[in-house]
Amino acid sequence: MGAARGNKRLSIVEAAAHLIRSEGVHAASISEIIREAHASAGTIYHHFANKNDIVLAVAQAAVVEPLQEMLAQESGEGTSPGALLRQIVAAVMGGDVESALIVQLWAGSSREPQLKEVLRSQMAEVHAGMTREIARWLAARGVPDADRRAVSLAHVTMGQAMGLLAERTILTDLDRAAYLDEATRLLDAAASAPA
Repeated sequence: MGAARGNKRLSIVEAAAHLIRSEGVHAASISEIIREAHASAGTIYHHFANKNDIVLAVAQAAVVEPLQEMLAQESGEGTSPGALLRQIVAAVMGGDVESALIVQLWAGSSREPQLKEVLRSQMAEVHAGMTREIARWLAARGVPDADRRAVSLAHVTMGQAMGLLAERTILTDLDRAAYLDEATRLLDAAASAPA
């Protein structure tokens, strides 16, 4: 019985992800999720309190968990910002993280403050992991004030990754390899430069 409940919950999350990916967060109404998941309202509300809980579950499964798994494979001396960017891009290109879904989640959170706050708190965990990796990398290289610098470098690294995701979604002629080479070179040069 527990597996059946887990499977139904997963089918609800997958149905919501499909709706969000193709039509945006606004289109993923409870009634549309019920239709897409072939579930009843009772089943939906058994697993989730509201639409934002479902959207959070989508974000958790499609974005946060894959990025956290990537960061769990940390090295002893940390990871450079450029290497982290390459890992994030590899997760996207490998299908672990979906760029179109991320773009739709961003767009939805721009209109829904509660959703924005929920997504922000989830991504804060990812940012903290990135900050730890970069701080260890900087400290291993003797960079003064590594912890403070790592915070802003983690933001810039994530910003580069999100920018690439947006460009990949919009621009069909994007030379991803050239973009990635240039972005990683710039990130690592900035990290290595004196503050």
